Amino acid sequence: MSMTNYVIVVILVVILNLREKEIRPSRLWITPALFAYLMLSSVTKIDLTPGSLLIYLICIVIGLALGAWRGKLQKVRVNPDTGKITSQGSIVGIVIFLAVMLIRHLTEYWGAHHAVLSLSTGLLFVSLANVCARRYFVYLKYKQLA
Repeated sequence: MSMTNYVIVVILVVILNLREKEIRPSRLWITPALFAYLMLSSVTKIDLTPGSLLIYLICIVIGLALGAWRGKLQKVRVNPDTGKITSQGSIVGIVIFLAVMLIRHLTEYWGAHHAVLSLSTGLLFVSLANVCARRYFVYLKYKQLA
């Protein structure tokens, strides 16, 4: 992905996360499902070794922790104008997401060494677990308000 594409993605992520949007519980699974498809298509291209599996497990734990943190930072409230339950991302959550993207970009830049490829793929696990955990915490907050 070129640098221009990354800049466009960053701008879109910032705009979309800072905008208040209605929570639709029936749609909370769509993004995690897309990430899971992306991750599985990437994982099948490399050899699974005990070392890479360990990296993936560590990345899942890190992603779950970051997602829980981002989910707790996410503002979920009943909009007084519409009465609908809405959510809005936080600046810290955006910074966490951008840091993971930057690290992933750097690992792709470093080269095709097996350990670097495993780390690069592992960062997909961080992203997937992050999205799943964040969506789960948003859903829990939604259930409390509904």
